[in-house]
Amino acid sequence: MSKLVSKTIVAAMLAGCFAASAFAQSNGTPSSKATADINTLVKCTMSTATSNDGGAQIPQSCVNLYTGAEVATQNEWVTIMEKPVKLSNSQSLVVSPSLVTGLYTQTRTKTSTNSTSTAQAMGGVYMKAVLTDDAGNEIVAAPLSSCSSGVLGCQEVAGDWGVQLDTRIQTLTQSLSTCTVMDMTGTTQIGTCDFTSIIDLVLNTTSAHTFNFVFPNVGQGVYTLSVKAAVASGASVIGSGTAVGAAAFGLGSMIAESVRFVHDFEF
Repeated sequence: MSKLVSKTIVAAMLAGCFAASAFAQSNGTPSSKATADINTLVKCTMSTATSNDGGAQIPQSCVNLYTGAEVATQNEWVTIMEKPVKLSNSQSLVVSPSLVTGLYTQTRTKTSTNSTSTAQAMGGVYMKAVLTDDAGNEIVAAPLSSCSSGVLGCQEVAGDWGVQLDTRIQTLTQSLSTCTVMDMTGTTQIGTCDFTSIIDLVLNTTSAHTFNFVFPNVGQGVYTLSVKAAVASGASVIGSGTAVGAAAFGLGSMIAESVRFVHDFEF
């Protein structure tokens, strides 16, 4: 190889390296194969319902159950982890966030003879991953891009689909029939009786969950990767009783990695 050709090749390589470096510096985001983030934000929500049940002891708020702040409005998405990512052509992004969730449900029925009472409480924690380009356009991750109301595990919150990390619906129903007093032979009614029965059921659980989100064939550019979570609660009473439903999320982590899937990959 002549010195002229050798110098030409070296110059071309240096020019290519300089151009790639200039592109990375111009947008302020270095190229990388992976990124990560953590979450220590604690958010919670609680709903209560009570009817003719003055003796019930219920928490004052979800903050009494979980160390954290209440959400301004339940069923809204809260950004808990966020990182910039830079992708080249034909690259896809695999995101694996993990989150600790907590659910609290209390159902208490107070039922007298010849009546029925039902108390129901629910709590839920949902999560989604969002990729946003420089223009503000959001890319929906798979499998959420295939979600519908008929798919188990999909949950719509504020118009956007998320995955159900943790949900519970607790229902307690109690019925008491009419009470009668019979004579010694058991054939003649000689009076009636009246009493009240109270049943209280409380469940409090904390667990950790991981879910994988995939952004296939995103395209070259700089994006903002966000992981968002939402909480929901509900409570209702028919008859006499008390219901409390609460949900919370806390400690979490996220790992995102750029990959190249097989040619023409699609779900």
